[in-house]
Amino acid sequence: MKKRLYVLALALAGLILVVFAAEKTMDIYNGSLEDRVNALAKIQPGLGTVMIEYGDRFANTYYAAKGGNWGLAQYQLKEAIEIQEVGEITRPKNAPLLASFEHAYLDPLEKDIRSKDWAAFEKDYAAAVEGCNGCHKATGHAYVEYRLPERPVEAYINFNLKTDPVGDVEAGEEHENK
Repeated sequence: MKKRLYVLALALAGLILVVFAAEKTMDIYNGSLEDRVNALAKIQPGLGTVMIEYGDRFANTYYAAKGGNWGLAQYQLKEAIEIQEVGEITRPKNAPLLASFEHAYLDPLEKDIRSKDWAAFEKDYAAAVEGCNGCHKATGHAYVEYRLPERPVEAYINFNLKTDPVGDVEAGEEHENK
């Protein structure tokens, strides 16, 4: 009986090896251009991954503005928008919603940053948080509720360094090496 089970287990293991060996492996360096592009497409981050960085940048934007580090607030907001664009490209069905969020909530924050208006920023940030959570509900992710962390995500950054915003986020003029 034990010998029969052993033979059966070996046969099953062999069958599994044959099936997996026959399965085409994804490789970004070898194969046809189409196969390599498909391999790259398959490993692109979903919105869950994108939103982790987005949330960190969004919180850092708040603490930089609160500390008067308007240049850093602008930079963090620009980086949040850039990671959002990754989500728009990798998850195109959500692109219109993400773009709408950007124009409705992030554009006012950029304006507040450029004018260094903390009172307006704080009000617009609260509206953006409501907008975030509204998007989560609208897309079936009501269990994801954004809330501002009690302290900045990146504790090693000086959020209280007094700086001015540079250029215009929309025009991509700030913080770029020219």
